[in-house]
Amino acid sequence: MKFRLTAAMLLTAVALPAMADTGAVLIVANEDYQSIRDARGARAMVQAEGVLQQAGFDVDIATDVSANALRAALSGLSETLRTGDDERVIFVYAGYTVSADHGIWLMGTEARSPDFATVESYGVRLETVLALAGQRQGGAIVALADFGFPENAAGGFRGGLPPQITVPQGVTLVRGPAAGIAVFLRDIARPGVNVAQAVARRSDLRIEGFTPPHLTFLPEGHQPPPSADRNAEDRLAWQVAANADTLAAYESYLANWPNGIFAEQARNARQRLMNTPERIEQALNLTRDERRAIQRDLTILGFDPRGIDGIFGGGTRAAVGAWQGANRLTQTGFLNRDQIFELAQQGARRAAQLEEEARARAAEQERADRQFWRDTGAGQDEAGMRAYLQRFPDGIFSAVAQQRLDQIEADRRAAAQARDRAAWDQAAQTDTIAAYDGYIRAFPQGAFADQARTRIQQLSRPQEPEVDEGAARAEEDLMQLPQFTRVIIEQRLAMLGLEPGTPDGTFDRDTRRAIRRYQRRADLPVTGYLTQPIVARLLTEGVLNLLR
Repeated sequence: MKFRLTAAMLLTAVALPAMADTGAVLIVANEDYQSIRDARGARAMVQAEGVLQQAGFDVDIATDVSANALRAALSGLSETLRTGDDERVIFVYAGYTVSADHGIWLMGTEARSPDFATVESYGVRLETVLALAGQRQGGAIVALADFGFPENAAGGFRGGLPPQITVPQGVTLVRGPAAGIAVFLRDIARPGVNVAQAVARRSDLRIEGFTPPHLTFLPEGHQPPPSADRNAEDRLAWQVAANADTLAAYESYLANWPNGIFAEQARNARQRLMNTPERIEQALNLTRDERRAIQRDLTILGFDPRGIDGIFGGGTRAAVGAWQGANRLTQTGFLNRDQIFELAQQGARRAAQLEEEARARAAEQERADRQFWRDTGAGQDEAGMRAYLQRFPDGIFSAVAQQRLDQIEADRRAAAQARDRAAWDQAAQTDTIAAYDGYIRAFPQGAFADQARTRIQQLSRPQEPEVDEGAARAEEDLMQLPQFTRVIIEQRLAMLGLEPGTPDGTFDRDTRRAIRRYQRRADLPVTGYLTQPIVARLLTEGVLNLLR
């Protein structure tokens, strides 16, 4: 919640001192709502303060206020009218409104879609505002810049003002878009301007209530009361703006004091705030897909954004800052256009480099695969095929070797005696060196003796670290890959010659084998399950391939 000058007095319901001003003005501009879309453009009403003050009005502004704060502001204005001698009053509201058969509400910044139980807590009745303005019959204007309501109202409520509004006697109500209301306020601040004609000049404005044909809000020849110390007012206004140190505060100061003592300082401060890294990135209006592309580039370059979801949270900001530091840039965590282009180029170069490295590893792996297959008998020797499968479980000839071994096993089992086969089954089920030694001692010429000796050699070798398959599967499941993404990944694996089977989005045994082959090529832990960096690389490599 932000206020200008004496607005804080309004919100604590403290009476303003009576002044011999032209009149009292309260401007409420609600733009930044907490739970619904912002009402962009509502704060344009703030720019009317300068011309109204120059005409002698005592102007108070409240921006982004809740329903309770708005009630307090109206209470303060009521006290001002009761104790002061102001002949005129202007109330301006810009923001969201809702209406029903039993009332109209000006919504505070905490507003959500209302119902009969909550509407009074979300907004202030327009009837209350009109009754307050009615204390100055013939000298009261209520101006509404209606933004409707951004959500579907239900339960008898409608977004925006109704077609007809009952206006009390002596009160003039003007409604329309923010731009039209701003022009109208500037017009009536000039002495001798006819109110109805000021409205008629704008096709987007509508006037209701008290509209005599010759009504002028300020009489011809009106002069605002002289200021006792304009420099003191200028310094006070600057102090308020400097203490707030916001873009809106400096713009308000310049609107009221365009040639003030501190105008140059205000312009420099405004420029400083407009050029913050956050605002520069915000002005780019990056789409969700563009944000995902940035996160993919960061991932490929080794800066983990903790997700490729198009949402720039703490992980992405930290990754951006780390990338900026690595490139000797100021570590702001926010990107400008040039940095996004540079990041994309680096990502493309790294992706191409990774693809080339993977291609080279694949070629080397294929050469070693074929050579080992030839060295172990090219599928003509049982021990050689088992050695091949031990070295290349997902190799080029793995299916052929396994099929031949299965046939050898079937033939061997068919020719073995029942006792021999039973002893072998028991040893294989136990699967220990002692069990296979026992089998060989009992059947030194048995049908499975060579197989038992091979298994003893395998069990005697140092065991490779076991892969935590459950953790790998859980990490893949956590990504919740959409069906179309899974299909693209299978298509990419097929393009790489890794034989993932039919690209249908179902990760079957063939797909898992293809993933293991890809992990070996990329010199990554071989699990058969995907990780976020692997997904980013596969998707990026696929895009690069399409662009060739």
